[in-house]
Amino acid sequence: MPFSKLCIADVIEWDISNWSRALKYWEENTSVDLSSAKALEIGSRNGGLSLWMALHGSRVLCSDIHGPSERAVPTHQKYNVSRLIDYKSIDALDIPYEEEFDVVLFKSVLGAIGKSNNVYAQFKAVRQIYKCLKKDGELFFAENLVASPIHRFLRARYVRWGTQWRYVTIEEMLQFLSVFTDIRHITVGFLGALGRTERQRKMLGVCDRFLLDCLVPARWRYIIAGVARK
Repeated sequence: MPFSKLCIADVIEWDISNWSRALKYWEENTSVDLSSAKALEIGSRNGGLSLWMALHGSRVLCSDIHGPSERAVPTHQKYNVSRLIDYKSIDALDIPYEEEFDVVLFKSVLGAIGKSNNVYAQFKAVRQIYKCLKKDGELFFAENLVASPIHRFLRARYVRWGTQWRYVTIEEMLQFLSVFTDIRHITVGFLGALGRTERQRKMLGVCDRFLLDCLVPARWRYIIAGVARK
């Protein structure tokens, strides 16, 4: 499905060049018919991924622990997809559904769930997602990785939540997902996270896509994205 630049900005919001690569990967690797799927977005904040799913024709439950932000509804109305989206407060550690959804999706959520180094909470959230998926349902995930020593230093020094957020390693993410029958993933992004403005991040993201992703080891990239099938 083609998306305008404006739509991609409403879906991804930050470091669009790198994080939007998850969307293409999900489309290319899913076996779910998104035009008729029932989906749940976890940790939706402004509802970007709910918008993306609704634009494919999915019926979506847009959720966050205290409900989506005030920006979510107007954004969905702008694209005339509100009829396909419902809203709810859902704690990812206690999802009140079982075998309900064809797709569950999230972007940059596990780090906050695991704040103060709570790896068990991250593990539990993935198991809750697994529980609420139908048989052959899929998790679309995109998460922040521990990444390089440069990323770790800059987060600790300049990111307000950098010392609280629990960034995951590739190995940890795959272990969380081990209950799924099939897992496919990519790792992307290095310089894009270092830009101060979205224009800078776009230029750096181009460097990531066409140069550094071929040169930088996977463990130094800062995004892991993929599809896990139940």
